[in-house]
Amino acid sequence: MKRKAFTLSCNTHSSAPSTETSQRTFGPKPCHVRAFTLAEVLLTLAIIGVVAALTIPAVITKVTKDQYVVGLKKAYNTLKAVEGNAVQEHGELENWYLSSGSIFEQYLKPHFDILKDCSEETDEACFATGDYRLLSNKTVGNPNEVSGYKFVTSDGVAFLVQSGDWKYPEMYITVDVNGSKKPNQFGKDVFVFEFFKNGVKPYGYYSSQEDIDNNCSSEGEGLTCAIKVLSEGAINYSSGSEKNSYSWPISFAS
Repeated sequence: MKRKAFTLSCNTHSSAPSTETSQRTFGPKPCHVRAFTLAEVLLTLAIIGVVAALTIPAVITKVTKDQYVVGLKKAYNTLKAVEGNAVQEHGELENWYLSSGSIFEQYLKPHFDILKDCSEETDEACFATGDYRLLSNKTVGNPNEVSGYKFVTSDGVAFLVQSGDWKYPEMYITVDVNGSKKPNQFGKDVFVFEFFKNGVKPYGYYSSQEDIDNNCSSEGEGLTCAIKVLSEGAINYSSGSEKNSYSWPISFAS
């Protein structure tokens, strides 16, 4: 005997017309399905909105910080690669010497993939316009106006090279890992490296952990943050609230 498939029907009456005029209907009686009320829908949307408002900014901040970390690692790898290529071509750093001219231009510059060259003389802007800030949010002027060799590489990183004694490979290199994009702040998208006879190092690599942590705090300058970020693989500090003006911090006359 062939079985019929089970179906659920909301028909509780015959499809024949009702004999009562006031109750006359035709066809199956429809199911009664409860729908959400407008108040319930609005309440649900409000809850979703509150949760989104609390979580999305934190997610965006985390993603943005991760991008700065990636940019810093990329800039550091570029500097190490340039150092390695220059040493391979010219020998060990301790043997680099010029009677005149620039160590950077002679030994290092040829190994950078430079997209925009602002050199030392041009009025072109390789960095963002407007003030830059320390980690404490104090303003420090603009690197475009600072003495040094400025250029942008093909991956969008802006470099400022400040040389010491031109006879030796001693220089300080400030990088903005996302070029002219904000926030233009030390310890966030701006970091500093040193280049001496022992090669490229994050600025302050010789400092104690306490000094590095203090410099990478809400009241610090943010100059030694490259070594902290590279060692920890993350930006684990926040900027401060001070907004006073301050002179350009990278002054290495001593």
